[in-house]
Amino acid sequence: MKNKFLTTILYISLALLTACGDGDDNQTDFNGKQKLDYKKVETTEIISKSVVNLSHISNNSILYITGITQSIYERVTNLDFSCGTGTVKINSDNSITLNNCKNFNYPFQDTPFSGTVSGTIQSISNNTTASLKNELKLSNINIDLSEKSIIFNGKIIQTSSSTYDLIKQTYEVDQSTLELVEKLDNKNHYLYNLKNYQFISNYYPSSSHIEDFTKGEIDGEFNGNIFSVNFASILNFSTLKDLLDLKPSSANVEITDLYNQRNAISIHQATNGTALVSTYADGKLVQTFSQDWNEF
Repeated sequence: MKNKFLTTILYISLALLTACGDGDDNQTDFNGKQKLDYKKVETTEIISKSVVNLSHISNNSILYITGITQSIYERVTNLDFSCGTGTVKINSDNSITLNNCKNFNYPFQDTPFSGTVSGTIQSISNNTTASLKNELKLSNINIDLSEKSIIFNGKIIQTSSSTYDLIKQTYEVDQSTLELVEKLDNKNHYLYNLKNYQFISNYYPSSSHIEDFTKGEIDGEFNGNIFSVNFASILNFSTLKDLLDLKPSSANVEITDLYNQRNAISIHQATNGTALVSTYADGKLVQTFSQDWNEF
């Protein structure tokens, strides 16, 4: 029963889908790509969107990738999976490889999964009476949807535990790459190298309260421009509905430029429930504005 409930919580989430010394804001990396300028509004939008979307269950690409690939792996190894088009095979090391697999049945969906999945999945479980621990090794995973493509290479470690008053899920990623390619409107291209990423979600059934804790480091690229940040966040939600609607009761997100700790972005909960965003460039406040959390 515990396992089923933990799995249900995960699929609910899928239904939504070091400080360094001062530096030059306009410096380039060894490939000659331009660093994002913290004095510009678009820099705040790009970096804050990248961090906030990795800091809660709703619309978190890491959780989405975990849910889809783990479900596919379990069903394939249990001989309960087939692609409507494309192929899937079990390899000699018990990993599985998909090639343009489409129109397969997916839990909690009435219609076949409309996207296409390719890549290799290896899953290793280490469960105890106290917790469920699973390590996913993903190679060239490409989840191609109508509105975007999600590409991942690396390892995701998921740990789940449950007591009568706390359901806890932890996701850890290190030295892995995540790529998001938007197909509609602006056709934006995001590329992240994630280091020491940890996402912890605590759910208290008696009160329906949820706490999401996140920290990590991103070396990111957006449409050819680069940024590197450390981040840490705490988001609290009063109910599961508020979580799914992305309406935190309190929030604190701190983002610091790795190359210049005087470049920073702070996001807090405003009194009217919106996100209050403040950006500092070389230690000086350059912009403050509020926006709806769903605009991230």
